[in-house]
Amino acid sequence: MSSPFGPRSGTVGVPPGSRRRLDVAELIGACPSADEAKAASTEDAIASEENYRNLMQHLPTALWQVDSRRTGEVFERMRAEGVRDIAAFFEDNPDFVEYAKDVVVVSAVNRAAVALFHATHPGDLVRPVRYLFEADPDLAKRVMVAHFNGSRHLIEETRMLAFDGAVIDVLFSVTYPRPPEQLDTTFITIQDISTRLNTERQLRKLQADFARAARIATLGELATSIAHEISQPLTAIVSNGEASLRWLARGDHDCDKVAQLTSKIVTNARRASDIIQRMRGMAAKHELENGPVDLNDAVQEALMFIGHDVESKTIVVTAVIDPDRPIVMADRIQLQQVVINLLINSVQALVRGGAHERGRIEVRTGRDGNGFASVSVADNGPGIAKADLDRVFDSFFSTKESGLGVGLAICQTIVAAHGGEIRATNRPQGGAQFVFTMPLADRSLRQTS
Repeated sequence: MSSPFGPRSGTVGVPPGSRRRLDVAELIGACPSADEAKAASTEDAIASEENYRNLMQHLPTALWQVDSRRTGEVFERMRAEGVRDIAAFFEDNPDFVEYAKDVVVVSAVNRAAVALFHATHPGDLVRPVRYLFEADPDLAKRVMVAHFNGSRHLIEETRMLAFDGAVIDVLFSVTYPRPPEQLDTTFITIQDISTRLNTERQLRKLQADFARAARIATLGELATSIAHEISQPLTAIVSNGEASLRWLARGDHDCDKVAQLTSKIVTNARRASDIIQRMRGMAAKHELENGPVDLNDAVQEALMFIGHDVESKTIVVTAVIDPDRPIVMADRIQLQQVVINLLINSVQALVRGGAHERGRIEVRTGRDGNGFASVSVADNGPGIAKADLDRVFDSFFSTKESGLGVGLAICQTIVAAHGGEIRATNRPQGGAQFVFTMPLADRSLRQTS
């Protein structure tokens, strides 16, 4: 059988009509000698090493190549001796981690690493790894725990101390070797994220300022309701004070009656003070302060703010409170803001809807069975247009002529910042329903709050 590459005589076929036949050796060249092959292999290895070093130097991310043989050998002996919980071992032997910081050595770095640490020469960084953990000493322990446990990567946001004393926010990443890779080499990459974190901080500040402006606007909308809430205890104080004076003007002083009236004065004064303090809290500029918050209390306080508003519009508000007191980790003021905004949204929907039946709002607290607490605000108004359901939480989207479209957008921002979700639906029986969820606090916090 003829070969598809030509006759088997060691020659290569040529097109018909050609007289000359070429020898294979002549065509591809003679086979190299063993010495020539070895020399070529060495040259290839040198070229490959050079390419690797060039690539490493020109990477935009700071890169460290670390010789981790010493710790790898020690870890193997420890496993052989039965050590399984390396974290517990480090707790009992804290000097081990400190020792490792001095015996694990950086073998190479790139230009980006030199620039990141504000060094002048790569040799400044080619030394024991201790300097990588100056700003976060416990990071070394976490790196070694991950190595011992066979992790492929460890990625953390942490801080580094540059050689000039500057503290840098970084994303620290370690890639551990696995067979059949070079088991003596661990790679560390460090990315400066200071600009990103600063931008995030500025964004959080803008969001906080935006939310505060919305709270102040909300207080303006509720001015009549708040004034009514304050006037009630003030009126009671005046009435009880005048009654006390009349009793004191009588000849036969009834001390028990005066004491009773004075107690009422104190109670109503405290109520007025409490209302004012809540108003100040809503208007004040403050940093986010997460703590255990009882959702039932948050709902009751929100209802206090809109109490007169719903009464004056003959709207019936029903609160269905979870008797098990769902507790969440949240900023109390922001949580109240979400509930108040949803209540105001329902009130305005009922007023705009002009329904013949009496407006009703139901507020319900509970839990979903998956570790989340929930608050539902439902009304019997006209509901939400189908085309608007997917847009109600968009910034500056509003179905009201005078609305700014920021209330529900802020609700979504606040709920998301607390690890929760908020959604809007139309009820089958008519009206809209808004439900937001937040993670329940740890059981210990729920018991002590």
